[in-house]
Amino acid sequence: MKLAFSHLNLKFNPFGELNPEQRKQLAVVDIEKIKNILNKPGVAIQFLADHGRGKTTHLLSLHELYPEAKYIKIFSGDKPDFEFHEIYFIDSIENISKKQRNFLYKNSSSIACTTHTDLSRELNRAGYEVVSKRVSLYDENILKKVFNDRIEYSRRGEGDIPVIDLRLINSLKQLYGDDIRSMEHHLYEKFQTLERIDNVKV
Repeated sequence: MKLAFSHLNLKFNPFGELNPEQRKQLAVVDIEKIKNILNKPGVAIQFLADHGRGKTTHLLSLHELYPEAKYIKIFSGDKPDFEFHEIYFIDSIENISKKQRNFLYKNSSSIACTTHTDLSRELNRAGYEVVSKRVSLYDENILKKVFNDRIEYSRRGEGDIPVIDLRLINSLKQLYGDDIRSMEHHLYEKFQTLERIDNVKV
């Protein structure tokens, strides 16, 4: 029986959904300047961006440095019960009401969160010193590394594997700007029909 993607020397489609551990393993993020500041009480870090720009990947990578901190992924309609924790990591904080957020603020010393909306004023009023990091991955060489790392991660064995070059990266940027999620979806569909090992074309 022929194995899926074996003709590309891959074990699976490189651009399928990753679990949180895989996302942390493959993350290409810049958190050097903020990695230690949550140790100070009264600090809030917000990763700001629209959908699909890499906010969650940044949050997961930072959480790796604070493994004992509470991490919650919030979906629309969720009403989590916030018990006190020194540090909270909240993914998609905008999915809870302002009342729920205020309750969260009263039950944590420091917070890191992802959000589509700048919550600086709200966080300041709650007593936090706010550090905002706008997430946008637009550098061609970094994007090339991100995507080729995904392909390498799915490698089946020794030998050649498909490659993404800068020409393709520029084409994807023209189509999607800095929307990495849409780029990954495009590449997923491309790899579903890719017939041979080569530089991947749009």
